[in-house]
Amino acid sequence: MPDNEFRYVLGIQCFANQDSGACIVRFSTDGKILDFIAISEERLIRKKYPYTFPIHSIGYCMDHYGLVNLSEIDLLVTDNIRINRWFFSGPAYNISEFDYLKTKFAFDPRKIISIGHHLAHASSVYYTSNFEDAGILIIDGNGSDLETTSYFLGKNDSIKLIESYKARGIGDVYSAVTKWILNLGTGGEGKTMGLAPYGEKYKTVLNFEKKLEGVKNNFSNFMRRMPYSDVLNQIDPKHKINPIKEKYLKCEKKDELLNPYFSRVAYDVQNETEEVMSHLGNDLYNKINSKNICVAGGVALNSVANKIMFDKTNFENIFVFPACSDAGIPFGLALWGYYNSEKFENIPKKRLEFENAYTGKEYSDEDVLVMLKKYEIPFKKTDTNEVSQLISDGKIIGWFQGGSEYGPRALGHRSILADSRREEMKDILNHKVKHRESFRPFAPAVLAEFCNEYFDIDCESPYMLLVAKVKKPDLIPAITHVDGTARVQTVTKNANGIFYDLINDFYKKTNVPVILNTSFNDAGEPIVETPEDATYCFLNTEMDYLVLNNYILNSSDIDKNLILEKIDLERNKRIHEDEEKYLNTFCPNYDKDECENFVKEHNKISEWHVKYSAKYELEKKIVEWKRKNTKLLIIGTNDHTEILSRQINDFMKLNIIGFIDYGKNDLYKNKKQNYKTFEWEQISTLDYDEIIISTHEYMYEVLEMLEKKKVAKIIYKIYNNATRSFLETLTDFPDYYNSNSKN
Repeated sequence: MPDNEFRYVLGIQCFANQDSGACIVRFSTDGKILDFIAISEERLIRKKYPYTFPIHSIGYCMDHYGLVNLSEIDLLVTDNIRINRWFFSGPAYNISEFDYLKTKFAFDPRKIISIGHHLAHASSVYYTSNFEDAGILIIDGNGSDLETTSYFLGKNDSIKLIESYKARGIGDVYSAVTKWILNLGTGGEGKTMGLAPYGEKYKTVLNFEKKLEGVKNNFSNFMRRMPYSDVLNQIDPKHKINPIKEKYLKCEKKDELLNPYFSRVAYDVQNETEEVMSHLGNDLYNKINSKNICVAGGVALNSVANKIMFDKTNFENIFVFPACSDAGIPFGLALWGYYNSEKFENIPKKRLEFENAYTGKEYSDEDVLVMLKKYEIPFKKTDTNEVSQLISDGKIIGWFQGGSEYGPRALGHRSILADSRREEMKDILNHKVKHRESFRPFAPAVLAEFCNEYFDIDCESPYMLLVAKVKKPDLIPAITHVDGTARVQTVTKNANGIFYDLINDFYKKTNVPVILNTSFNDAGEPIVETPEDATYCFLNTEMDYLVLNNYILNSSDIDKNLILEKIDLERNKRIHEDEEKYLNTFCPNYDKDECENFVKEHNKISEWHVKYSAKYELEKKIVEWKRKNTKLLIIGTNDHTEILSRQINDFMKLNIIGFIDYGKNDLYKNKKQNYKTFEWEQISTLDYDEIIISTHEYMYEVLEMLEKKKVAKIIYKIYNNATRSFLETLTDFPDYYNSNSKN
């Protein structure tokens, strides 16, 4: 088919993200061909959580289809977090090189469209589910306008929003506990999940004070509600608005994690997540007419909660996208563009047949041989029969086949494999190969037809995103966690033929159709992408053998140190050269010095929005209120209203009829306002024109109360997603705080 009969949609995130990456969806104008290529940036630059513009990922995807110029891309789809525009995701965000590169990106801006973050998640999971209809649950830290939970309904090729909610939700809570109490850092949520079962027998530590109602999962009393996303990183502890830091100990050493206190913390937050997920699943089921549920968003990586939710709802089928975190956003963006853009409305659509998660490009035997000969590495040919025998003999195998997996789970293409029957394998792998915490479990890969015999699960789990009880723990102890569960991967011949054959050969030798499967990487590294990456990781750990396609390497035959140094030098050189090439191609006017000045100047603007725009906008509004003699009702907190009264020009000269106390105050426990005070129940009887919400932390809660009471008056929200509390903008606040905090 001629190239001009194909169309290409590129999906990339709009903002700097730890899961930066790219996806290209290709389709024919006759509606007969639909395929894709997708990769995360970290796989290519060998840095975990890079927060960089996905220049390598874009190049990788374009090279795959033989595309040279960005003009060959028909549509770029991106998501938005703060506001719906391409160049900046909002003034509250710190500006980085990511934003500068967007200004230099040589792409026609008329061919760029933006959609909501949660809609991108929904698109990624629904269009790959193979369901004709489904309820879609998206749950994460926050989306385009700080929503943490969204319900969608997918039907045929359309996705419709049902309901969403803004809150300090369970995604925020889980991340905060992981970071601030357990001290497991960015991306450590999986470690928390692994630690949780060890704490079941101990006394409860965390008090969440949550509200669960419909789509709501509100943990504001635990986290404190803020109308911006980065509160936990930004707030000064002296402001006393981060109860996590105040109320709970922080783990200072990794060997403390298995102590009763910290292991129970992990259990508490995991148990809370399971309760929330079950509640949301049931609520969604009651609001739609479908037997199918799709789940995505960062919280969907919690495979334990996924399975419990599924078991506790009436859904008959579940699908969790393999890259359900923000890593999967580019895929969802590109698919949304294909199915929904007016640009392609006259092109017949084909439903995507998503059979596996292997979205990366394949490396041929020739590619492998070139690499092996370049570094003079001894090798020989092999087959699944030989490799299965080595596994059954207790050897640890690096396994590299086909295109790489999309998402954080190794699914038999970039895997480290071992014997599931050997209990000692858990400690060997954690200590000698993965170099990670001893409490972290390993997953089983099982032939799909034997799954129910070995695990308490009635559905397929191809992406290792459902956890189930192990029925024969004594037979496969290496993959059985302390609570008797395992994160299951079901393997079929159709989805992964060679991996299936390997497990089947192992089954013929051992009568056990289950092997241990963990990701091909060392601690702190991304999963390997290339044969070169695999070889480097293999030689830098204590694996016994490496299988690259049809070839096998024996670690005892190789001078490791010499080859490691050569690979490291060559790989870094290639990454640098690729970056130069792609920058010249996609961002031809890039200038390093200009970039530095751009970042510096725009961060001044960003800082102004964060600290002062609320004060500036309020003082402009006061002029209007005075001119019109607007009758105003204040709803908020004593402390915040007190500060407004003292510090904002002409605030006391407004026609303020009274104050309703929301009842939550950080600085003033008993202080009364100078304004006449009313109760919530009186609001319908009051004569006023507009409402001022004088609180920062609880702004959304006040809005919810007003919605419940069906208040139809004009509401002035002092803060938006870009601004912060006056507590942080007033230069005299530290003294003010010290003098009044005891009141």
